[in-house]
Amino acid sequence: MTERAGQVLQLAGLVAAVVLAVVVNVVGARHFARWDWTAARRWSLSPATVETLHTLEEPVDVWVVVGPGEPLEQTLRQLLLAYQAESSRLAVHWIDPDRDAVQLVDLQRRFGLEAGRTEEGRVATDAIVVVASGERHWFLTPRDLFEQADDVHVKPREERAMTQAIRSVLGGERAKLCFTVGHGELSLEPERDEREGLGAVRELLEKNNYELRSVDTSAPDAHEPFRDCTVVVVAGPAAPFGADEANRLRAWLLQGGSLFAAIGPIEGRTETGMTGAGLDDVLAPFGVALDDDLVHDLDAQVAIPDTHGEGFLTSARPHPVTASLTGGAGAHPPRAAVFFTRSLRHVAPAGAAPAADLLVTSEAAFARRNIVGAAAWTDAPPRDALDPSGPFVVAMASERPRLAPGAPRGPRAVVVGSRFILAADNWRQPRPLHGAAFLVDSALSWLAARPEVVDVPERAEVAAGMRVSEAGRAEVQRYVLLFMPLAAALLGAAVWAWRRSAENKPYERAGRRPAEPGA
Repeated sequence: MTERAGQVLQLAGLVAAVVLAVVVNVVGARHFARWDWTAARRWSLSPATVETLHTLEEPVDVWVVVGPGEPLEQTLRQLLLAYQAESSRLAVHWIDPDRDAVQLVDLQRRFGLEAGRTEEGRVATDAIVVVASGERHWFLTPRDLFEQADDVHVKPREERAMTQAIRSVLGGERAKLCFTVGHGELSLEPERDEREGLGAVRELLEKNNYELRSVDTSAPDAHEPFRDCTVVVVAGPAAPFGADEANRLRAWLLQGGSLFAAIGPIEGRTETGMTGAGLDDVLAPFGVALDDDLVHDLDAQVAIPDTHGEGFLTSARPHPVTASLTGGAGAHPPRAAVFFTRSLRHVAPAGAAPAADLLVTSEAAFARRNIVGAAAWTDAPPRDALDPSGPFVVAMASERPRLAPGAPRGPRAVVVGSRFILAADNWRQPRPLHGAAFLVDSALSWLAARPEVVDVPERAEVAAGMRVSEAGRAEVQRYVLLFMPLAAALLGAAVWAWRRSAENKPYERAGRRPAEPGA
């Protein structure tokens, strides 16, 4: 009886242990907590982030497009684990772009991600994190997640960027892009001729959380046409703006607005065949002026075939707008092509902000000052003696000082000397020629930038991560597990052989040999 009672007690204890383990796991899953023992509290969330997560009223999905071995992969895993520990409404989805092809394609279609293969064969996207809630979403690129401090250190910005993304998809109005009409601009409405419409581009912009509307600045009652606009877009006018329209646009910009202007040469019944855009006073405060000319670039390395030099590839200059087109984007960053383009120049009237060059031509370019009879040209036109030589600037960006100390930014402007920078065909090009689309996306993002999250503190600099490929890992394994031990063994054998051979040398130099054993 005693033995049976002992067995019953053992069984009861085993059942109790199982029940206790289940209860502990359930409680642990519902009340998950993490401890950060790092010296700099690297993985501890700021109070502002914790408050944001605790007050989530809607589900938030986070898609992370990064494969194992990427420098950011472990960093994002640790960060998002900390986020999930604070809110059950945050769902994280991991996608390996090299293996999860179906999920990647679905994500691309849903959010309009761009993808291509690197020289190593890996898939790369322009955004590695997508934060979404309902119909709103927010993209984060590697440049949003860290800032390069020097060659070996980076300044982490993952928490600040992630918290801003979550706040952005949960509240606030969408940025409004206001497209001017009334001057022959590219239209938001469907057009029979795709070259005269923005249909395909409109869909992509709406996917990027922009609200689009047309603004007729030429209407008699258009006293405040840009009210509630975030960015005004002048999409390739074919006729000049009137003085009153330009004054209203200038006043709105100087009060804190932003402008994206794609203005190619405007044909007119003049001696040169061109007329001004009527926007000189609008662009002058930003240090930009439009030249009435038509740029041709005949350099064989950049000229686009069958365009007689009117279509060519440009070179990008460093700026936040061109970050995806400069050296930081890889060994072979995409190029931006332009067609039927005018040149821009710097001006410095009183109070003007300095402008930064974005796109430039080659030295082989020249600017045609007279395009009369251009319709009959069957080849590159002859260069007149008064036509200036390149290189020319064909895109600029400028930001004026902030209007108040607490303002998130000053008035901004991006000006491109070609209306075809907004052509839908730019978004269909392969990645090496996708630069024009990247430029427009980045420019609109820069112009519509919302106030940065400032209540999340910056992190201290850390050592930059390095991606190790499968081939690299295999090579390291060979060195560590085979070559280094083999080298050590060979060195040990050589030392042993040398010492063995040198044991009798002192005796031989002294003229005697050591005694034989047993002598």
